[in-house]
Amino acid sequence: MGIEVVYKHLEARPHRWRKQLWVKGRHMTVWHLIGAMRAGGYTKEQTAANYDLPLEAIEEALAYYQENRALIEAEAEEEGRRLRAAGLHPDK
Repeated sequence: MGIEVVYKHLEARPHRWRKQLWVKGRHMTVWHLIGAMRAGGYTKEQTAANYDLPLEAIEEALAYYQENRALIEAEAEEEGRRLRAAGLHPDK
């Protein structure tokens, strides 16, 4: 039996195929937040300022990502597949 983790800044939302958590009060998954942080080369502090989020929210998202990396990366691949199928994402 696993231990249920309670998050202050992340929440589950109903979605057809996404299972990862979302940033509370934002239309943004953990992957979208972490992806933007990486793409911009931002620190945790810069990301918090850029998205007007507390540093604690960024740290929580990073910890969640590390704990759920396989799920989040699989969903990122699925999102890319769906975008390519719709002609909205360039092929790699």
